[in-house]
Amino acid sequence: MREPEAHISSAILRVRPGEEAAVVRRVMAVPGCEVAAAGEGRLVVLIETRETGAPRAALTELTLLEGVHSACMVYEQVEALKTLGEKA
Repeated sequence: MREPEAHISSAILRVRPGEEAAVVRRVMAVPGCEVAAAGEGRLVVLIETRETGAPRAALTELTLLEGVHSACMVYEQVEALKTLGEKA
């Protein structure tokens, strides 16, 4: 049996000018996603999940949000939950 893991990723989103606030609300509705920074048509989104494949699924969902021109994953890390001091 695999040890429980945390998948921690970040993505950069390019959004339609003037729609940053609306896109931030849409991003926050995507499970495991939060906006770390926003400005000038760009968002930095943190994605934290516990399932393999979930970060890519979240990135696809972010790409399809209204007002998003593009989304690119720029970082991904997988850690055992026990190394992070978390329980499964």
